[in-house]
Amino acid sequence: MDFQARLEALTHQLRPWSPLWSRSILQGWPGSGAAYPQDWLAYARSLDEAGEQRLDQGALAGVPPPALCALLGALQELTALPWHEGIHALTVAETQGLSAKKTHELERVLALLAPRTRFIHQAVDIGGGMGHLARLCARTFGWTFHSIDRDAALQDKGRRWLTRTHPRGGDTVCFIQASVEDGLQPQLDPLFSGRDRASIGLHTCGPLALTQLRKSQGAGFVVNIGCCYDKLEVPRDYPVSRFGSEHPLPFTPHALALTTRGRHHKTEVEFARMKRVYAWRFAFDLLSRRHFPERGFVRAGDAPRALYAERFAVYARDRLERLGLDPGMTDAELNAFEVSVRAETRDLLLCHLLRDRFARALEVVLLLDRALLLEESGFQVELLQLFDPRLSPRNLALIASRSA
Repeated sequence: MDFQARLEALTHQLRPWSPLWSRSILQGWPGSGAAYPQDWLAYARSLDEAGEQRLDQGALAGVPPPALCALLGALQELTALPWHEGIHALTVAETQGLSAKKTHELERVLALLAPRTRFIHQAVDIGGGMGHLARLCARTFGWTFHSIDRDAALQDKGRRWLTRTHPRGGDTVCFIQASVEDGLQPQLDPLFSGRDRASIGLHTCGPLALTQLRKSQGAGFVVNIGCCYDKLEVPRDYPVSRFGSEHPLPFTPHALALTTRGRHHKTEVEFARMKRVYAWRFAFDLLSRRHFPERGFVRAGDAPRALYAERFAVYARDRLERLGLDPGMTDAELNAFEVSVRAETRDLLLCHLLRDRFARALEVVLLLDRALLLEESGFQVELLQLFDPRLSPRNLALIASRSA
């Protein structure tokens, strides 16, 4: 893949729409809503429940505005990445105690590694937890494997797991309790250096992914799957490549949070639940603005799921008590208020459905920038879809290798 051309094309498509994806809709309302083209909103308002769900899936029902249709088509094309095919099937004994998600990920990571790492003899895993990947790689490929994690309790469980399984000839797995950090770490850094060394980071949180890439400049093989992009900081963590620095996008904390919203299609039940959560949160925000304007934007916070199944007054009363606020309204008045603002809360929902269409593209921009950083460091780089997004939404893997 020509990462430079792909990044340049994506930034060209995304930059004109930064007023939509770089701002919080709710915190900036109603001004944030004014940034959306009127024909987009009119189209979205015309959708029925099924049409709203299709929009949430990135599809357009009916007759959408030409500009919206063209934009979504371009973004879908530019974020279409090749899939890694293949599964390294694990036995029942090997997957005992593992979740379906973890088993799915391990079977695909092992299949990815097998044809690409014939020259590898040692490996290091960042955030290795109980060492399941380390254990399976050591037994499958014969590697010496160092599993790094700062959670000593998880590592103790991993050691007991190894003892119970009684491998033939023993395991070459070493647990290291530590945090992988930027800067010199004399005890850890040598583990990342050497053409026969593999550096692996599965779901490295926020800037930890970049720390792994920097630590691994001397490695022969690197796999990184990032997550929690909302924990990144700009400009420290984006852009990181020279080419990316020449074609930057105006990422904000709100835009970074949006990158985590690229998810697989929701079921009807999941979509209905999302709509209910949004409706109560949006109505509560409008209520607090009307009765407590001096407070500005009031964060309602995450509520127990059961509250969203109740009438609005039950949810609102819980949130108001948590915040120490009292609008002097009865439950009947609270419920009536929610009914009175439904047209506005639906507009908020529709703006979110439109804004979410930028999520995957922004995520891919971050990863293309990282791919270019690795290319500029002399690696041969792939960017592939590895996991089923229904099980593991952050499913994009950066794979980098050097000649043996």
